[in-house]
Amino acid sequence: MAEKTTGLYVRMNPEKKEKAEAILKKLGLNSATAINMFYDQIILHNGIPFRIEIPNAWDNLDQMNRYEYTKLLDERLNTLSGREDLLGEVAKKLGIEKKED
Repeated sequence: MAEKTTGLYVRMNPEKKEKAEAILKKLGLNSATAINMFYDQIILHNGIPFRIEIPNAWDNLDQMNRYEYTKLLDERLNTLSGREDLLGEVAKKLGIEKKED
């Protein structure tokens, strides 16, 4: 006996739909399977299965190493000051070098 199913109708931006479906296709999934997987995860987590937030690098400093932090600070200071070498000197004084991954 076949499992009972119900329909789900969603309106969305066509470009968003096309981009998402292209990615799903690369993963070997179709929209219906992906949506079912998402709903399964909502049930398992008793909520949205990922954090919903506005990304902000300044809020994620704990996840950055010193080089990444210095580089971000450099970019922000250069934007404010217009000086390309501003934090390069500060980083040298702090002894911060690029970490190779």
